[in-house]
Amino acid sequence: MNMRSTFTFPGLWPYIERAAEGRGLRHLGQGRGLWHYKQVQDALGQYPALEAGSRRELLEHVRAVRDALAAAVEGIDLAVREAVESVEGPPEAASAPEPPPSYPLQPQTAAASRRKRA
Repeated sequence: MNMRSTFTFPGLWPYIERAAEGRGLRHLGQGRGLWHYKQVQDALGQYPALEAGSRRELLEHVRAVRDALAAAVEGIDLAVREAVESVEGPPEAASAPEPPPSYPLQPQTAAASRRKRA
């Protein structure tokens, strides 16, 4: 008798909406077209039906996809910073405008992000 509870993955979108709650991100829906989104969506949809060894492999794949997406976001942050500094010069500590809270310009490694969630 299988004592494991039955789980049906509802899709990735409800989790993304929950994470974005209160942020007013008008382009959030475009994320559904990302390769990374589709990879994670498909993997987690398969997850409940797999054996333990296959589930571990699948989660490693999901982590690798997530880390690649995090690196892409960090690259965007670095590119924005370099573009702004090349046009406006390096920010002065006292007069540098603060970035909007929804757009951090400080790169964060995927490992640091995982530590914060743990």
